[in-house]
Amino acid sequence: MSSIDDRADEIGMRAAEWVARLDGSPLSEEEQRALRSWLEEAPDHRAAFEEAGATWRELSLLRHDPGPLRGLSRTRRKSSVAQRALRIGALLGLLALGAGIARYQFGDLWLLATADYRTSPGELRTVTLADGSSVELGPASAIIVDFDDKERRVKFLAGEVFFSAMPRTDREPRPFVVEAAGGTTTALGTQFVIEEAGSGADVLAIEHQVNVALQRNGERQGVVLSPGEEVRYTPERGMGRVRSRDVETATAWRRGMLVFNGTPLRHVVETLNRYRRGRIVILDETLARRRVSGVFATDDLGDAIETMTAELGISARSIYPLITVLY
Repeated sequence: MSSIDDRADEIGMRAAEWVARLDGSPLSEEEQRALRSWLEEAPDHRAAFEEAGATWRELSLLRHDPGPLRGLSRTRRKSSVAQRALRIGALLGLLALGAGIARYQFGDLWLLATADYRTSPGELRTVTLADGSSVELGPASAIIVDFDDKERRVKFLAGEVFFSAMPRTDREPRPFVVEAAGGTTTALGTQFVIEEAGSGADVLAIEHQVNVALQRNGERQGVVLSPGEEVRYTPERGMGRVRSRDVETATAWRRGMLVFNGTPLRHVVETLNRYRRGRIVILDETLARRRVSGVFATDDLGDAIETMTAELGISARSIYPLITVLY
């Protein structure tokens, strides 16, 4: 009986991952074929997929209409304790059903499973590659190493990674290239950081220079960054403008600190979610754009949510330790 239950759980989680993936960037042709193949394998697959899709749509509606949560912020509304508890319980029950789906915030789970090196939420890891280059993976990060005779290529999959590339020499003529979100970053010097940014990536030069390039609509876009310069690019919008960023602040995570200075709440939550097993969810798009400042120790993020809610004058509800909803 347990084996049957385990198989049902596995099918349900796989269905949830596919539904969450469909809500992100468009599927590649290979992913579309994989999804069709999985749906056709068994009737249970399609049933689980449809059920996961219905739950996901309900969660999506909550972002636009928080329903009972809206009533919680109206303290003057006359409502019995029992009614309020019922409303909160109904919402938290729905979110509990969607807890498996919320795993999409870890990234494409089946993609991360193929990584050569990866970290769990809250974990930091440093690895030395075959050429002597050093790679520091932040929490919930993953890479694939794909060295060949022509270049030293690393595929960035998720999270935030600090690269210290061994420079090119007569003995090591191959360029060091990191592929991320459809673009490439080529080390002209040694140190740089790449961070996941929605469907795109942020690239920050730390030491010497890096060449960031993106092929979009048949046109090559590129920029050379010097230390302290950062650029964000996405497949949809192309290469953004180059901006300055304090290197010590940007890399504080390597020293066990997170520093936010007028940072959009959406980005703050994305970062915190890499350091916590539970997920933080923002229901309101306007709220996601509000800006937050603060300094937090990565080994003690217990007060981070309390600090943010106090600073922004908002509320939070939790299903400990799974989901915290900001509204």
